[in-house]
Amino acid sequence: MPTSRETPVVVGRIRSAWGLRGDVSVEVLSDAPARFAPGSMLRLRGRTTRVERSRKGKRGLLVKLDAANDRTQAEALCGLELTVLPSEVEPLPDGVYYHFQILDMRVVTEDGEQLGTVCEIIVTGGNDVYVVHEEGRRDILIPALPDVVLVVDVEAGEMLVSLPDGLI
Repeated sequence: MPTSRETPVVVGRIRSAWGLRGDVSVEVLSDAPARFAPGSMLRLRGRTTRVERSRKGKRGLLVKLDAANDRTQAEALCGLELTVLPSEVEPLPDGVYYHFQILDMRVVTEDGEQLGTVCEIIVTGGNDVYVVHEEGRRDILIPALPDVVLVVDVEAGEMLVSLPDGLI
């Protein structure tokens, strides 16, 4: 099974066919403004597809992919995800991470105690909360705050934390 650092990143979901010429309505799941610009390359079912045109619609973006040339072909794409490789995502400022970079990351305390791996991220609005799971123990909720999450090493797949008293 591929790790989260190898797994394609979902940037959109095809909602429905639109019109007769193969366009689809896409729920955009990316903050990159040029992700669906004409000429952009995306992945659909693991294969590369090119964006031929795109424009804003009422419920998302209307996109024409080279994978569909008529309404019937576009309808067959409904419900599928559009992805990019992790290496193709926009770089973020230092200290800011994509969820796919954090998921499956090992979590270790300053004392070297292995707490488990991040299995879920809860978005609260103020700060994210990492759900850390280890078989045989209850999940630990770790707030993504600078005084708690000390180091995130994406390459090593490890997070160093300083847990507040009473957290575990």
